[in-house]
Amino acid sequence: MKNIILGILLLLLAYQSRSQDVNSSQFYSIPSNINPAFTGFINNDYMVAASYKNQWSSVASAYQTVGATAQLSLLKNKKPSSIIGVGLDILHDRAGEVHFNTTSFNLNVSYLQVLDRNYRHILGFGIQNGMSLRKFDMSRATFGNQFNGYDGFDGSIDPLENGINPKQIDYNLAVGGLYSYAPKAHTNLYVSFSAFNLIRPNVSFYHDQENRLYRRFAAMVGGEVVLKGTWSLLPSAIYQKQGPNYEIMFGSFARYGMQKNNKENFAINFGLWYRYMDAIIPAIKMEYKGLNITVNYDINVSKLTKASKFNGTGEISISYSGLMFKEHKQPVKPIFCPTMSF
Repeated sequence: MKNIILGILLLLLAYQSRSQDVNSSQFYSIPSNINPAFTGFINNDYMVAASYKNQWSSVASAYQTVGATAQLSLLKNKKPSSIIGVGLDILHDRAGEVHFNTTSFNLNVSYLQVLDRNYRHILGFGIQNGMSLRKFDMSRATFGNQFNGYDGFDGSIDPLENGINPKQIDYNLAVGGLYSYAPKAHTNLYVSFSAFNLIRPNVSFYHDQENRLYRRFAAMVGGEVVLKGTWSLLPSAIYQKQGPNYEIMFGSFARYGMQKNNKENFAINFGLWYRYMDAIIPAIKMEYKGLNITVNYDINVSKLTKASKFNGTGEISISYSGLMFKEHKQPVKPIFCPTMSF
């Protein structure tokens, strides 16, 4: 009986997820997912990154999300006062007992303009064009009229659910803007605002019904400040609202850079975040040259603790950035980008 109740709970959650976007506790790891204006806003020429998220494995049928991105930062030295960023974001999410799958391919383009002679102030704008495939396994779904009245659900009973198309493809559009102030390495501030699902695609699986995806608005702020020696603090916060749902999350990394011959090759970050009325999120990040690995775990403290047993989400991300254009190896004037995962 307990497994049936938990299964019904997850089915309901999967149903509700139709009108919401996938989110991540590591919003800083692939920031173009939060705002397309961050595409290509990196200190190097290119970045590749991947992430994996496993949610509610203590309950049943864990939600799993895989994400990846590949980005280029162009024109830095040919036209030092401007950056054009291009990138492709891929996201795949599988949720619940019916294997509710969402696969998105998002093409991002950004333009970032330096505002002053000292290259400290930057204003950016980005646009995201995306295609999403949503589907679920009808054979794994159960409906109320399939309950046989005494020991569970009988899949041989006709659910009488007509007009269902278990697959759909939708186009979507998002825009975003940002401001960055970075006078030197490890000292910066960024503020951004973005809007997703601008055309509100119909995500209903019924032919004769309409269920428009809510627009999602996101505001993010963060930066880095040097404390003492090679220690620095990297606070960040995000607010997102989508229809009746909202998310508030804030926290910080404490970063320690290890130097040899006045050159930093390795750094370690210890972090702690809090998602309002939902989770406490410890995290650790390691940096080695252009490679970054971040691991976090959400400790659930919401009303779902009875089912989740205070367990939540495990998440890991890996990113690498480097140089590929000769003219960028000795830049005329460096542009210091926001300190995130790269």
